[in-house]
Amino acid sequence: MANQGWSSLPIATENLHQVLAVTNVLKISDDTIRRVMVIMDNEMKLGMSRHDNQRRQSSLQMENTYVRFLLDGTEEGRYMALDLGGTNFRIILIEMKAGKIVNETFNLFTIPEAVLCGNSNQVFDYLADSIEVFLTDNQLLDENIPLGFTFSFPMEQKSLDSGYLVTWTKSFRVTGGVGEDAVQNLKDAIQRRGGFSVNIVAILNDTTGTLMAGSYLDHQCQIGMILGTGSNASYVENLENIDKWTDPIDDPKQVLIDLEWGAFGDNGVLDFMKSEYDFEVNKKSNHVNSFTFEKLFSGMYMGEVVRLILLKLIKERLMFKGQTTDKITKDWQFTTKCISDIMADTENDSRQTRHVIEEFDLGHVTSDDDVAIVKYLCYLVSVRAAKLIAAGLAVLITHIKKEQMTIAVDGSMYEHHPTLAKMIKDELHMLCPNTQVCKTSVSKTVELNPADIGI
Repeated sequence: MANQGWSSLPIATENLHQVLAVTNVLKISDDTIRRVMVIMDNEMKLGMSRHDNQRRQSSLQMENTYVRFLLDGTEEGRYMALDLGGTNFRIILIEMKAGKIVNETFNLFTIPEAVLCGNSNQVFDYLADSIEVFLTDNQLLDENIPLGFTFSFPMEQKSLDSGYLVTWTKSFRVTGGVGEDAVQNLKDAIQRRGGFSVNIVAILNDTTGTLMAGSYLDHQCQIGMILGTGSNASYVENLENIDKWTDPIDDPKQVLIDLEWGAFGDNGVLDFMKSEYDFEVNKKSNHVNSFTFEKLFSGMYMGEVVRLILLKLIKERLMFKGQTTDKITKDWQFTTKCISDIMADTENDSRQTRHVIEEFDLGHVTSDDDVAIVKYLCYLVSVRAAKLIAAGLAVLITHIKKEQMTIAVDGSMYEHHPTLAKMIKDELHMLCPNTQVCKTSVSKTVELNPADIGI
């Protein structure tokens, strides 16, 4: 099995204790994980309080998605989806019969760099142009097909078909749009093109969409999680637990709640467990003092934590003979893909690790101990990620109080990291021994079905 035995550092060097003194900051104790869980549970309660002053204290948005029902196998008809999750986005047309997808057509689009750093009208104009291209290509311009808008940015929802942008994230350096209804902005962009027949019936983020996709395949699905460039989670909440709920508590007496857990800790409640490298990553990020939780483990940031520790070890002449290169000293160049590649090695096979090291022009000064340290660092940061992710999921599992449930997961980091899924599952078994987390699902955009089951 990959990285079996990586829990210790197998190097024969007089510098072992000094290396461990630097790398041990990535280790998280069980007590720390339990403290994180208690804090998150309290933040959830504050976020669902009816009192504004208490909600403002929480770093968890606990957003009402207005999605009350999961898929139950009776769905019929044709539906469109606009899936805006990042620079690349999809427009999809599906046909369902008896709750099953029987036909699917989709086009992929890429937002130009000029639009990513333009104003919000340019973004929505580009989306409207793309919808029109899709409708034209599929001879649908005269049909009024319901469209669901997956808008993967923090937003405050006022209804199922309205979502007010809280902030742009990821690679979007867009001006304007904050505090505005994304659905109305898309409708306005469509009207600027003379209007065409499309009925936007719902807006949701990718995390809620992942939960819905999971329920399509498994009706026991109760949690959706995104684990890619960033991270978020949503879950099925009982209305009676939502103190801020003001509508009638009617059937099905549930609603999907979007935690926006990437921002967990933005109020400082997680500072006690952050390393000096986490604070440094925050200072260099595009969104300083925001998205604290995801900066500890998500795909955008995990590689940079490893790079900073490598630089510390090099500076102290504990690795690579104290030599640096332009590539290793450049911010954000050691990516989470590097970690995934390295974690595909085994204890006795380091070809991927050596290949990554060579990409940073360090091969000529690399010893066997250096290779072992790089592997060990990637292992430590992966274990830390698994522990923190599992801690967040365990809080939700404990809160939901079901003996068995499915978690739906989507995202490039979860999909491509070779051991992370098993690490998370192992941690969940320890944190939630009385709940069987029976399956997880990973969305596959290239396949007909929106998700595949299995971990």
